[in-house]
Amino acid sequence: MNNEKNKRKHDIVLKAVDDYIKTAQPVTSASLNAYFKDISSATLRNELNALESMGYFKQLHTSGGRVPTALAYKEYVANILNNNKISYKNIKEVVNSYENRSVSLINTLSSLAKRLSRATNCPAVLVQHGLQNLTIENIQIIPLINKNALLLVETNAGIIDDNMSLDPNIDRNSCQEASSYLTLQFKGKTIEFMVDNINSLCLKAGAQIAEFKELIDGVANVLMAVIKTKCDISNVNPAKLLDGKTASEIDETKTVFEFLQDADKIIDAVKENTEVSYQVGDEQSSLKSGMMLSAPIVINGVPIASLALVGPKRVDYANIAAALKFIVGQIDLKGGEK
Repeated sequence: MNNEKNKRKHDIVLKAVDDYIKTAQPVTSASLNAYFKDISSATLRNELNALESMGYFKQLHTSGGRVPTALAYKEYVANILNNNKISYKNIKEVVNSYENRSVSLINTLSSLAKRLSRATNCPAVLVQHGLQNLTIENIQIIPLINKNALLLVETNAGIIDDNMSLDPNIDRNSCQEASSYLTLQFKGKTIEFMVDNINSLCLKAGAQIAEFKELIDGVANVLMAVIKTKCDISNVNPAKLLDGKTASEIDETKTVFEFLQDADKIIDAVKENTEVSYQVGDEQSSLKSGMMLSAPIVINGVPIASLALVGPKRVDYANIAAALKFIVGQIDLKGGEK
């Protein structure tokens, strides 16, 4: 629908969807006539009829106006993503949260997802799927109280941290020796390489690492858990998501909440794309009556996660797309630094 011959239909779809998002009122030739003054009402009716037959609109009642379908929303969102004139006025909080981020890579990304959710009034989903590809620069095992330890893995994208249990017989000196040994062996290698090869390395080392072999096993177990694909959901107050929605849209929004209860469906739906992408649900998809805008989180050329915003079909797509485009652009900086 983007060739010159169909430009008028394309423009009508864009304006009709934009108007419907703002007013929740069905689209009619009369409502469009205010924007297309050079086109007669009869011609607009014919165009709407044609667009309905093409699947861009559906008529709720015989005598009523039309509402956009998933196909129309896709046309509308594609136009937004291809348009550089996106407003960033509503994402100041997200900007500030990035500038004041913590050293923990995972905590930083989770915090950004939460703030992005608040800025857009849409649930945010963070799917981690590429941490195993990060390159190790340094490993530290720091003993804590109650026989626990803090594992810090410094990578080319930031620090991955997690707690691990510590055997009562392990002292601070063993933690330092294990940290130095692991850094020496795996610096410049990926986390995946370390997880795959740590056991065979320990077998070869034998007595050399006997005093801290159990500690190394603990590090391997923690990292295996860290790099598994996982889904972190930042929900919003349901009242905000339903604010301004019609009765039929409230029923449709219930499917969004149902979708957010199933982590497997979310992980399957959030594609590992190389740019901002979108999905508008239908009865055949897991999203059903919802929409999703997602973007890859890439640091130093390595995709490590995807960030997505989920909601009902009638949302402020321009604001959501702007927020996503900004935040993934800010994250994708050398070494994860400002």
